[in-house]
Amino acid sequence: MSINMDCIARSMGEDRVEQRRTLQIAIYSDGQSYRGIRDGIRLMPLDKLVIIHEEVHDRNSQTIEIPFKDFVKQIANALMTQVEEVSVSSGELNEVLEAVKSVHRDNCNDFDDFIINVTGGGKLISCTAISSAFIFGIRAFWVDQKGVHMLPILKLGYQRILSETKLAILDALVRKKGRIESLEQLAEMTGLDKSLISRHLNGTEDSEGLVDLGLVTVNKGRRGRSELEITALGKIVTI
Repeated sequence: MSINMDCIARSMGEDRVEQRRTLQIAIYSDGQSYRGIRDGIRLMPLDKLVIIHEEVHDRNSQTIEIPFKDFVKQIANALMTQVEEVSVSSGELNEVLEAVKSVHRDNCNDFDDFIINVTGGGKLISCTAISSAFIFGIRAFWVDQKGVHMLPILKLGYQRILSETKLAILDALVRKKGRIESLEQLAEMTGLDKSLISRHLNGTEDSEGLVDLGLVTVNKGRRGRSELEITALGKIVTI
C-alpha cells in the first residue's frame, strides 16, 4: 500500500514547502579581490557555485589574498557543497556566452534557479556576463557596501521566446554548418512551407522574426535566391 506524504502533511496542518535549488555563477578576473565572490555567497541563495574566470596567473598583487586554486578549495570546504571552475580564454561575448550556456545546459535538470554574480569580474567579462544573463533570462547582480543590486534584464530570454518553428530553422542552419543556399533547401530540410519560413525569418506585426532578433542574416545569392546564414548569436542560443 502506497502512502501519500502530502496528504499526511496536510492532515497534520503542515503545508509542504518546496525547496528551490539555486546555482550561483560567479564571474572572476585575474588580480581582482575575492570579496565579491564571498559577498555573493553570503548574501544570495546558493546550492552550487560555478566560477567562470579568465586565465589566472596568481601574480604578486595586493589584491591577491591567496592563490586562486587555494581559494576555490577554501570555498568548497567552507560551503561543503560543489564548487566548479569554467575557464575562458578571454572575456569576449562569444566565449562567455558559450560558458554560461554550457553551465545552464549541464545543470538545468538539477536546479530551479540560476543567478550570476558579476562583482568579481573586470569590465569586459562583467559586461559580457550581463549580456549572457539577458540572452538566457538569468538574473544578474553585483554587490557593494550598500548591499546587493539586482540588474534589470529581460524576464524572457531568447530561448524562451523562440517558437518551435524558429528553433527548427536555426537547427537546420546549424546542421548545414551555418549556411543554406535557398528557402527551397530549407523547406526540404524542415518540412515547412516556404511562406511559413518567410514569416518566421522576417517577422509579422505580432512577432519579431529571426532577422530582427539578430539570429539569422538573409542575403541575395545566386540566381536571386535568398541565402540564409546563422549569426554567432544564433549559434549560441541554439541548443
